[in-house]
Amino acid sequence: MDLSLSEDQKALCDLADQILREKLPPERLRAIESENRWFDDAAWSELAKARLLTVGLPEDVGGGGFGFFETCLMLEQIGRTVAPLPYFATVVLGAMPIDRFGSAKQRSAYLPQVADGKLILTAALLEDGNALIPERPTTKAEANGGGWTIRGEKLFVPAFDLAGKALVSAATEDGVGLFLIDANAPGLHSERVEVTTFEPQFRIVLDGVRVGNEDLIGETPSGAQMLRWLGDRALVGLCAMQTGVCEQALRTTAEYISQREQFGSKIATFQAVAQRAADAYIDTAGVTLTARLAAWRLARNLPADDFVSIAKFWAADGGQRVVHAAQHLHGGIGVDTDYPVHRYFRWAKQLELTLGGASEHLVRLGGFLARPEPRR
Repeated sequence: MDLSLSEDQKALCDLADQILREKLPPERLRAIESENRWFDDAAWSELAKARLLTVGLPEDVGGGGFGFFETCLMLEQIGRTVAPLPYFATVVLGAMPIDRFGSAKQRSAYLPQVADGKLILTAALLEDGNALIPERPTTKAEANGGGWTIRGEKLFVPAFDLAGKALVSAATEDGVGLFLIDANAPGLHSERVEVTTFEPQFRIVLDGVRVGNEDLIGETPSGAQMLRWLGDRALVGLCAMQTGVCEQALRTTAEYISQREQFGSKIATFQAVAQRAADAYIDTAGVTLTARLAAWRLARNLPADDFVSIAKFWAADGGQRVVHAAQHLHGGIGVDTDYPVHRYFRWAKQLELTLGGASEHLVRLGGFLARPEPRR
């Protein structure tokens, strides 16, 4: 299997990298953090102008006509530049399920706005006691005349402060519903929580939030399958970002140890330093390969259960080793917040544990391997 990138894919990566590095150099990231902000609207607008926000969506809704694999390549660039942008929330959690399961009216109403950078989306899927997205949520949706009333609580909702619409999962009488709600809907209350990356995520309480039938995505009897579909892509999207984080952390470290001198020699020539860097290189290759393989299979609708959990295990276990090595090899400067490497450590730790860490995915993988029926 050849996972090398085509010329078109390389061009997409190069363009995204150019925009993000130009708009989000380390000094700009420091300024955003000092302003207690996390979103850079100028970079978001430039990605929209370049038609990179929806590179993986069909052309009829303003997308680039590529697929999920190319979306993951964009997420790699987000991780490589630790870009404070809601790309994962908007594209993977919001736009992709609308495109896959939404009605023609929903697709035409929302996806062109996402492509233009005018609409930010998110999804409220996680609940208390669940590391992974629950296929049977405790949040309830009760049908009433012409619509639904939703009650429940969701945790760790990304980009909710920026979102115009949020995709919410809720149990119904005959299955699970995925509902599009306004972020400022009556009966919806939110509480900000700052996570390791300094990005705000939100706990939201839905206290009788009412939506219409036109806000239901797909069919409720197949809602659990939709959540599995979305969950797999969310996991691999996180792995793609971890790929970019690890690659840039390793590159920054390689540049540092190639220049830093001790005892009259570059420290890269010391055996212990070289071995630690080599181990980080191998781990980075493992994170990259498993993430891209899982993305490739999902993009082609091939069975991918075990590939997804293998990728998330590597992103969690291998990813944390890479950024620990980067910190270690930088010495004291690695924890200096004026030096960029600390951001990669924070991002890697956040990505490591989001939607389950290494242990959870080893258990999940064991369950897949032990079941008698064919994998999907």
